[in-house]
Formats: sequence, structure tokens, C-alpha cells
Amino acid sequence: MANNELKNGAQIIVDCLRAEGVTHVFGVIGSAILDLLDVIYQAPDIQYVRAQHEQGAAFMADGYARATGKPGICVSTCGPGLTNMVTAIAGAYQENSPLIAIAGEIHTQHYGKGNANFHEIDQESLLRPITKMSQRVQTPERIAEFMRMAFRVAQSGRKGPVYLGMPRNIQKEKATAAIWPTTAYRSDALPAGNPQAIGRACELIMGAKSPVILVGGGVRWTNAQAEILKLAEFLGVPVAVSKKGLVPEDHPWSVGVIGMVGCPVATEQVSSSDLILALGCGFNQVTTASFTHRIIPESARIIQVDIDPTEFAKNYPIALGITGDMAAVVGQMYQQLHPQGDRGDREERLGKIRQAKEAWEQRLAREEGPVDAVPINRLRLIRDLSRVAGPDAIISAESGSSHGWFYYGFTSHTPILEPGDLSCMGSGWCMAMGAKVAFPDRPALALIGDGAFMMTLNELASAVDNNIPIVVVVMHNKIYGNVKRKQYEHFSERFAGSELYIPNLAEVAEAFGAYGQRVERPAEIIPALERALDSGRPAVLDVIVDNSRESLEPSVKLRVEDRY
Repeated sequence: MANNELKNGAQIIVDCLRAEGVTHVFGVIGSAILDLLDVIYQAPDIQYVRAQHEQGAAFMADGYARATGKPGICVSTCGPGLTNMVTAIAGAYQENSPLIAIAGEIHTQHYGKGNANFHEIDQESLLRPITKMSQRVQTPERIAEFMRMAFRVAQSGRKGPVYLGMPRNIQKEKATAAIWPTTAYRSDALPAGNPQAIGRACELIMGAKSPVILVGGGVRWTNAQAEILKLAEFLGVPVAVSKKGLVPEDHPWSVGVIGMVGCPVATEQVSSSDLILALGCGFNQVTTASFTHRIIPESARIIQVDIDPTEFAKNYPIALGITGDMAAVVGQMYQQLHPQGDRGDREERLGKIRQAKEAWEQRLAREEGPVDAVPINRLRLIRDLSRVAGPDAIISAESGSSHGWFYYGFTSHTPILEPGDLSCMGSGWCMAMGAKVAFPDRPALALIGDGAFMMTLNELASAVDNNIPIVVVVMHNKIYGNVKRKQYEHFSERFAGSELYIPNLAEVAEAFGAYGQRVERPAEIIPALERALDSGRPAVLDVIVDNSRESLEPSVKLRVEDRY
């Protein structure tokens, strides 16, 4: 570990990245990080992914982290470079994503002069509320120490983003640095649950009449899906999710997503349950229909399992809380329950679930509408996207009306990339680019509304520049659908700001050097998707969809009156 060789600070940073196995860094160049980027440029084992805007770089790094489970690294210059990343860092914080943002900072001899300094703001304080750790490194001798701290904090317990400020002078100054192996400063051991609590949980599950398993976003980081389905199959208990794709929706015991735009099968199973085994689920506003009992029954006993005990009973009282890694805790439960045999009503319950899922599928097929309907029905588009995307595809979906329709009609096999609770429009397809960089052999498809796509359209240049062959499916209806629906209902159809100017996005894509095609008829959807995937290039399908009032949200949406 000891190394007496003098290296400049930028070289030490890259050595630390290399020790962690980092292979990709996303960023935008700037004066305050020229030294760091020069070293990355000369590193054959680290690819620098150039973005058009620092926000896009951070979104990509976040997608990389969510797809791999490893930290995504983004870099920027100081001042506006760093502030441009704030939205993406805040989104990562909401979704517990281990993003590591490294930004240049003002020279240490000049720091603190405020407005007299070019680009100076208090970056460390700015980032503190939306990161697990926000620090400015003051000397090159401590760079390796803070880099170890950043990777440890980002990946420990409830994961999350970290910010490190690197003043431009310490990137130049030389020091010796000990580059430790990861085993010397952090542990990958999974914390198991308390055995007594596990025993009590098993008693509650076996004593319940209609238990369900509710899987939340925390499971994304634990690789617990196989353990969860093994337990569900053995017990004969349905599995609902709070976020799309956390368990495969075509599994016999998977009943789909709950929430304001949820699957009725999942909603019925959860709302009629007397016990909820909640795994990594925080019971947020969307999942619970604004913290009501319309989905989460008041009488249900809740066993809440989370890596972070501060999540317990935030919104609903619990019968039992278990702190631990989801995969480890579920494995402990299986080991205790297996000798007891199943609950006895397995086949009967499975038959009812199968019937309910078949009825739901028939309903969706009817709601696709006439086969030749134009403008295109959004459900038809989403169902065709689902038919083309294989089980291994990287899938992203955006916020707003597009997100609701995606949740309603898409059949997910793997966790999707989505803005999450901060709902950063335009982020999802950038995340999919980051995921595609991590997994170049997997197809990547992004569904997005035209308003959201326009917010980060510039990153199409990044996809072309870095040869990231992602297919972006744009639902083109010239409106912000979610807010326009609210204007219909609450503002007497005064459509202030919700009607948009959107150009021909297929032509825009071609101008960027990507593959572009406008799709106007339902029969064109699947052939267009296949051509886009086969092109081997970044691709944009500009799909003209219905923008009538009736098309703005799925019919199953749960409402909470007078809340926009």
C-alpha cells in the first residue's frame, strides 16, 4: 500500500478511481479540472464520456450506478459547472444512488473572496443537503483519504451521492499517496437481521390470512429478487412492487405495481391484505395515494425491513421493524419457514391471481383501441414497445403523463430507470445512456414525452459523439400532459404554459447524425422499433400520439381531491 513516488493530485485521484475498478467517467470539461481530465485522457483503462451539459453527465453517471450497483462518477468545473449538476445529484439522493461527483474548486489561496473570485460559490455547503457527504479537499496529501471516504460512504448502508471538491492547485501539487485495496477500507459483508426479530416476523406471516410482500426501491441495490421470489413461491404469497420491474411482472406470483397509477391486481392484493412484508419500501406519496388508506389498509400489520432504521414507520405504524440487507433477511426467513411447510392455501390463491391477471391483460388489449386509430393511442405504443423489448433490455421511462402510461401498460422484466420521487424531466433517457455504456451488449430503449425530451435534447449529441446506440421513443403530442390535465380540472381550461412548440424530432435527430423516423400510424410502430434497434446508431422515433383530454391519464389513476 505504501508508495513513496511523488505524483500530482490529479494522478492520485485517478489512481484511486483505478483501485475501485472505475472504467468510465462522465463529464464536461472546464478550466478547474483540466489537470484531472488530462490524466484521465492518458489512462487507457478509463473511458471519459463527454456530455454536452453537466446535468446530462450527472444523469448518465446516475444511470450507470443504478444499472451496475457501483458508483457512477461525474466530473465538472467549479461554479456553474457544479451548479448545473445539482438537479441530477438531488435526484440521485432521492433514489439512494451511489453517484460520486468530483468538481474543481477555487485555488486554496483565493478561496473565500466570494464575488471577487471568478466562479466562486460555497460548493461544499450547496451540496450538503442533497448528499451523504460533501467535502472540499485542502491538500494533495489527503486526496487518497477523502477518495476512500467517498467510495465508502456512497456504498455503505443506505446508498447515496457524495461530493468531493478538488481545488485546481491541489490537482497540480505533488505528494506521496498510499493507494489501498478496497478490502482495507470498506466491507462488502451484508448485515443480517436480528434472529429474534426474524423469528417474530415468521410467526406473524404464518398467522396471517392474506399476507403480501411489498418490494420497494431499496431492493434495487441488494440483488434480492431471486430470494424474494423463492420465499413467495414457497409460502404462496403474492409480490407487489412500488417501482416498476423490481421483480419480473410475468412471474406467477408477481402482481404488479401499486400506487396512483398502479395495476388493479396489485392494488386489490395489497388493499385486502392483513399483513404486509415491506422490503426496502418507504411508503412514499405516489405508492400510497398520498399517504391514505386507499391502498395500504389501516388494519394491516406491517413488517418493515430496511437497511436504514430511520425509514421505519415514517408514514404508517409498524408491527415489527428489521434492520438488515434485504437479501440476507429474506434468506433468513426462508431458512426458518421452510421446515414448517407452506401456508396451505397456495394453489387456491395462485388460481385467483392468475384469473385476475388474465382479466387485466384482456382489459389492456381492449383499451389499445382500433388497430388503425390515429393519432396513435399511447397504450398501443407502449404495448408494442413491450412486445419488441426483450427481457434483457435496458428500459427507461420519464416523469409526468408519459410515466403514468408506462406504468399502466408496459410489462417489465428488470428494474427500469426512471426519475423517481424528485421527478427530473429529461433524466431517464440520459440514465439509459449511462446504463448502455456499462452494458453495451444489451439493447437500450427510452420512452419519453416530447416536453421532457426537449429539456435534454442536447445530449443526443453526446449519444452520437460517444457512439451510444440508444433508441429514444418520443410521445409527440405538443403538451405537458400531466399539468394540462390539471388545468382542465382545476383552472377552467386556461392552458398557461402547457401547450408546446415541438419541431419534427426525426429531422432534428438526423441533423445530429442519429437515426430518425417519424411514426404516425399504429402499424408502423413495431417495424420502426426494429429498424431503430438494427441501425446500431442512436435513434429517435418521433411518434405522433393522441393529445385529447381522454388520453392524458390512464383510467385506473387514483385521485386525492384538491391536491395538484
